[in-house]
Amino acid sequence: MTKAITFPKQFSEEMVGIGVAVSGRYIMSCSAANQLVVWDLKGAVLATVDTCLLHTYRAKVSPCGRFVVASGFAPDVRVWEVVFARTGEFKQVSRAFQLAGHTSGVYDFSFSSDSTRMATVSKDGSWKVFNTNIEFEKGEDPHLLMTGKYNGSGSAHLALSPNGEVVAIASGPSLSLYSALSGVCDKVIDNIYPSGSITRVLFDSAGDHVLTAGEKHVRVFHNVTGRRTAIASARLRLSMANNSAATKERLEGIISTAETFLKSLKEPLVTKAK
Repeated sequence: MTKAITFPKQFSEEMVGIGVAVSGRYIMSCSAANQLVVWDLKGAVLATVDTCLLHTYRAKVSPCGRFVVASGFAPDVRVWEVVFARTGEFKQVSRAFQLAGHTSGVYDFSFSSDSTRMATVSKDGSWKVFNTNIEFEKGEDPHLLMTGKYNGSGSAHLALSPNGEVVAIASGPSLSLYSALSGVCDKVIDNIYPSGSITRVLFDSAGDHVLTAGEKHVRVFHNVTGRRTAIASARLRLSMANNSAATKERLEGIISTAETFLKSLKEPLVTKAK
């Protein structure tokens, strides 16, 4: 077992984000005072970035490991690319793009598993989903795919399902699940923690379950909204022309499996607006 490395202290303010790139090339940490630091795995500082958010609420590393991202008091989400040479040597942290459209600070954000979708939730009471599979080097901006209003007031935590079809937003002790395909609130689970608030929400890697943390407990729920969006998405693709027999069979299998699961829980097969 390798001895642990203690990194030098960088912040006097609260740390609001930490993450390790999937490539293992760097670690990111960020303070509420807008200082985002990129480290190598030996504890040497590779770069320091001012998030320019007035007050930073969240900072994360993208699942692909290519980007570091921060949100805060400003109404946009800032995204930087961590650039390495082909030889593996660190080059720079450069501004990539931003997610715009909110009118107030962004409480939280999340990624799909392949980093091609991002979701945000704002103090303005709205959430948004963006297509981030873009050529930002050529000046292309993220494309807004869906926006909606979220239930609750005050600070919120957000998670985007691995396939980018479900948005989970926790506000206080309650969790709301939204279809990223229609923008509709599909399900609300109230009072998960009766005497406290949800402090974290996320999906498992398969997207089958949504988890919440709070009051020293983790609660695990079936992602029934994800089953309903799977049915809607598969039916839409079935309605398109030129599906091969194999594709048609696969889509029908997705629908059948999802419907069987929902029926076993006595859940409706289609989204009902809340």
